Amino acid sequence: MVTSPKTGDLGVGRRIASRREQLGLSRRALAEATGLSYPYIAQIETGYRMPSSRHQGPIARVLGLSLDELFGEEAPDGITSAGTGTERGLRRPSVPQAVDAAVAALESLPASVRLEALSQLQLRVVTGVAEEQARRRSI
Repeated sequence: MVTSPKTGDLGVGRRIASRREQLGLSRRALAEATGLSYPYIAQIETGYRMPSSRHQGPIARVLGLSLDELFGEEAPDGITSAGTGTERGLRRPSVPQAVDAAVAALESLPASVRLEALSQLQLRVVTGVAEEQARRRSI
């Protein structure tokens, strides 16, 4: 059996896996969100291979990190020493945090309009996901 050498970076793989887990994403969910395959994500996370330059941006974007944070030197906080978040200085919330924030915002509304607000929120999210998928397919 022929084996190919590892060409990845275990530190990068661990940062990707750590951030993915912080966001509450599975490898499969990260693969779908980036348009990459599950085996490719697994190989990156285990240090078997590095993501190509073409794939680095989508991975960083989905994880809510800058390229410097994702591929820079590891810092004690387990992510990187490059900063506190994306180019705007904000870190993308985890899935549970985003859900909690949405629920809190909806619950702050009068009971009589909560279902309508939830409907509008759902429509915007579904529309955004559909547009993103269409954009990926056209690339």
